[in-house]
Amino acid sequence: MTVTTLPQSDQADLKKHPDPAVNLSPSLIEPKLHLSMRVSCAGGEQGPSFIAHQYATYPFRLSGNLRLDPTDPHRVYAYIMNACPGILSGDDLRLALQVGPGASVYLTDQSATKVHSRPQGGPRAHQTWTMAVGANAYVEYVPEPVILFKSADLTQRMQVTLHPQGRLVLSEIIVPGRLARGEFYEFERFQSRLRVENPDGQLCFADNQRLVGQGQGFSHSPFLAQLPIMGNFILVVPGVELPLLAQALQTYERSPEIRVGHSTLPGCNGILVRAIATQVSLIKQYQHHLLNSVRQLTGQPPLPDIPK
Repeated sequence: MTVTTLPQSDQADLKKHPDPAVNLSPSLIEPKLHLSMRVSCAGGEQGPSFIAHQYATYPFRLSGNLRLDPTDPHRVYAYIMNACPGILSGDDLRLALQVGPGASVYLTDQSATKVHSRPQGGPRAHQTWTMAVGANAYVEYVPEPVILFKSADLTQRMQVTLHPQGRLVLSEIIVPGRLARGEFYEFERFQSRLRVENPDGQLCFADNQRLVGQGQGFSHSPFLAQLPIMGNFILVVPGVELPLLAQALQTYERSPEIRVGHSTLPGCNGILVRAIATQVSLIKQYQHHLLNSVRQLTGQPPLPDIPK
């Protein structure tokens, strides 16, 4: 994979006009990014959000400013597109998102991320996100599922600098193989590491997940065999009473085909949610309920149709 540097004009702009409410990590102006995006507000924090800067190199492309909800002109919607068939052995993909004070963005991608096999003795694959979320900003990052092919080995890292008044919703759905062809927990390893800090660099919380496929007994577990799809959700919502949010999440009409649990996050006003289900569609239905619950409690319009 060829790594392309950011244009000098964009590097200078990022350094000259930083978000005054967020201490940016040096990674946000790292010259080896594959994708970078900055969202700002036009005419102050009450104005419409827009993508003020975007840069992408292979394998990524980034959509322009999309308004999917005519009743919500303040929020911008955007898609990440991947021209590659998936994540390959040895990939080291780096992405960055900066959301300024008062800005609101819903970021997703077009299709599931397929993590291909790592050849014997080959290098592992890595994907690293760096995010900075300003005061009164609202970020919803809702990617499609990650599908772990046989012998896949992926480490995902996400470093978030979050203002105490910034709101953040992160979603992650994991599929442990190409289940339709009977491939189940045959991947090598999947690691997902999240670290959230305040603008002073103090740790708010961290969440680390490590799954080992081959050689484990998960494929023979009656529990996991019946509920193989996993979902992880992070909700940081300053100003919202967490008991009310927990109550709203529990109003979802569940079935034996999906199980959900949640706990309070340390160092912030937030909740961690874990879910397992028989099908991706059930996790996505719960994801939709979760997003709308947060939006309702924060005075936001409900989630519109997100075409894929």
